[in-house]
Amino acid sequence: MENSSVGESSQRVDWKTVIVFVSIAFSSQCGGGFASGSTPWSYFFKNTGFYGMLPVVTQPYFCLFMPFAVAAINCFVIYFFMKFAMDFRTFDYGSFLLKYGQGFCKGIFARPMQIIYELNFNWLLIVCMALAYSTSGSALSELTGIPYIITTLIVGAIMLLLCMKGASLVRKNAVFMSGVIFIALLLVHVPNIFFNISSGRLSSEFVRMSDELQAGMTAGEGSYVTYLLTAFVWAYIFSGQNLAGFGAYVNHAQLFSNKKTLRLGVILSVIANWAFLEMNVINLASNYSAVYDGWADGKAVYTILVVQEGVGSGALKTVMLTLLTIAIFFATISTAINYAQGFNDRILNWYQERIKEPPKISEAKRNKRGAILTFLYICLTWGVSQAGLTSLVSKGLTLASYITLFTLIIPTVINAGIGWKDRD
Repeated sequence: MENSSVGESSQRVDWKTVIVFVSIAFSSQCGGGFASGSTPWSYFFKNTGFYGMLPVVTQPYFCLFMPFAVAAINCFVIYFFMKFAMDFRTFDYGSFLLKYGQGFCKGIFARPMQIIYELNFNWLLIVCMALAYSTSGSALSELTGIPYIITTLIVGAIMLLLCMKGASLVRKNAVFMSGVIFIALLLVHVPNIFFNISSGRLSSEFVRMSDELQAGMTAGEGSYVTYLLTAFVWAYIFSGQNLAGFGAYVNHAQLFSNKKTLRLGVILSVIANWAFLEMNVINLASNYSAVYDGWADGKAVYTILVVQEGVGSGALKTVMLTLLTIAIFFATISTAINYAQGFNDRILNWYQERIKEPPKISEAKRNKRGAILTFLYICLTWGVSQAGLTSLVSKGLTLASYITLFTLIIPTVINAGIGWKDRD
């Protein structure tokens, strides 16, 4: 009886762990590009191709089901690779990838997977940080009229201070920051969804999307099947750029004490991200004409257009724009500081191991070295951010999605198919 009660206790859902993981996953995936509408617009509405590897087509007619495709991919992949990490106690991505690649083809891909992901992760450290304050800079520029180069300098200076002083604060307050983003986006999107549906704006914009689809097929840009398949590919790409940072998820696998808690944590995190992505897409679709014109004019923060064209008077819109700005800023902070901290830890750990420095001396010098690294990192990523938000999304993160196919997606499908013995 005693063993039975212990077994039952070990399978109870740890709700604290679930809430912490959902908060971390939500704030990680709901970054600046997500909150600003730039990422879903670039992937679900008006893609710009990818160096000739994908056709340049407008496929917004399929936009409403694409977030569900993203959620399905994320749920399958996140659950199985985190389950693998729990079973084999591999909580850093280096040892995880070596073990993950040993289950098929006699392990010949294990080391290449690790090396390629290492390069991909370093690339992500640069692109995602640049994207983070590029988003805030774009929002500030569009709301105030201040030149983009100045607003990104302002945001970069704020990020420098926060990255040197606020990393532990942000990590400890993941639930609070996620709550702020959650509530702010909820208050912005839900009223506008009701307004856009009840006013008939969503249905009228879908008529335009349908007309564009028919015009494209008539002009020979592609068949209905071509458009549909392209939509699925871009849904995968959106998912792939989320999963490209799976190194952090592997680390969080050690939070879970049993598979029941893991399943619930993954499912709820995926549902939360799907719901907010779907709301974002519905409002973008309802304002397709206005957002399209804004995109053509070089704007990059499309949820601002959603608010400006949406429900309420001037005072209500001011409140919503304020909430939206707060959500984008918090999403930016959570992304930027985590990546900056990751950058510092990786470089400092490598350097200290290389010079064989005593741990006490390394610890004493860590803050000073971290400050120098953070400054260099901010300068580098600020330079990258001048490429513009749309370019960073459509080219930078898309590349990461292709690499993730080899380092994580295909290996997960293979490992899930082959199976492995569960750890008790």
